[in-house]
Amino acid sequence: MPHRLRLSLAAAALVLVLAAPALAANKVVDATKAFGHLDAYLKLPAAERSHFTMAFYLHLGSRPLTAPVWLVEGERKTPIPLRADGKVLRLPTLAQLGAAKVEVGVDAATRLGASIGLEPLVAPSTDMDARELAAAVAQAARGAKQIAGVMAFAVPTPTSVVFVGATVGEVEFADGKRAALPLIKGAAAYAPASLPNALRIRFARPPLKLDID
Repeated sequence: MPHRLRLSLAAAALVLVLAAPALAANKVVDATKAFGHLDAYLKLPAAERSHFTMAFYLHLGSRPLTAPVWLVEGERKTPIPLRADGKVLRLPTLAQLGAAKVEVGVDAATRLGASIGLEPLVAPSTDMDARELAAAVAQAARGAKQIAGVMAFAVPTPTSVVFVGATVGEVEFADGKRAALPLIKGAAAYAPASLPNALRIRFARPPLKLDID
């Protein structure tokens, strides 16, 4: 996953590379530990996180986690849906983070991992509003440091949206001109500062996902 608070939150994400007792069958972990830094994101004013979100991907070794995951609040146990690539599709609220637990249906000896990052709220599609993506990058650039907390010094400032799974893309500018998107690590990418006056980002097929890098 490109940037995703990555280089520093990779270290912070070691909190999420949970060894056996942490996220295991019939074992629970505090939601704040399972979803590290989510509380800091949710504490940002709503107007400062209206274009980007935190993303959590659970995995078993190099494979996405497919085991069931629950949010446990007292006697209430609510399934947490996962996408095929392990992305958590429903994150806890700030209130739930303070009291809830997380349980995963795997053997107690299983080692689980998690990757965290920042993504635009815009859904991947063949035609996207460049201004919405630019707003996501701008908000993430400000919010990433606050989310990282004491690790802020190690967090690179996000500058781009990387279109994972797409190697060819096109940007359309306000004057009607078009240009091919550059590549970052083999994927098409859009850096708002390098492509001013961009209006639309287009692909023949939707990217698999969007990463703020």
